[in-house]
Amino acid sequence: MEEIKEPMGKIVQDFLNTVGSISGVYIASLDGLLIAHASRINVDPDRVAAMIASLSAVGDRVSKELLNEDSNHSIVQARAGYIVIKRVDNFVIGVLVQGGDDSTIGLTMLELERLISTIKKQLRRL
Repeated sequence: MEEIKEPMGKIVQDFLNTVGSISGVYIASLDGLLIAHASRINVDPDRVAAMIASLSAVGDRVSKELLNEDSNHSIVQARAGYIVIKRVDNFVIGVLVQGGDDSTIGLTMLELERLISTIKKQLRRL
């Protein structure tokens, strides 16, 4: 796991630097351990990693129980913004957007898919 922390850290920092609407990016293991993060806000990244892994697991459980399949993603939305949480292989990715409205969710999802593609390419190299 240690061998992926540095390359993933660079990927999320580059992503944060190039996508202005994103306030934070967090990658966690399925059990909630922080792998990498980059953030414009002051929060405990270890706590965020644990929360996004938990929310991903709950979303999957609800989706399996009610729809008989895994969830694609989970979105937690509040007046101040939202976080999109998506499972990718053995990782959970959380993307935080502060101040966005409903029209930015689609753009965030598009950028998240771009990030996932970059992460998958990096994982194949390791």
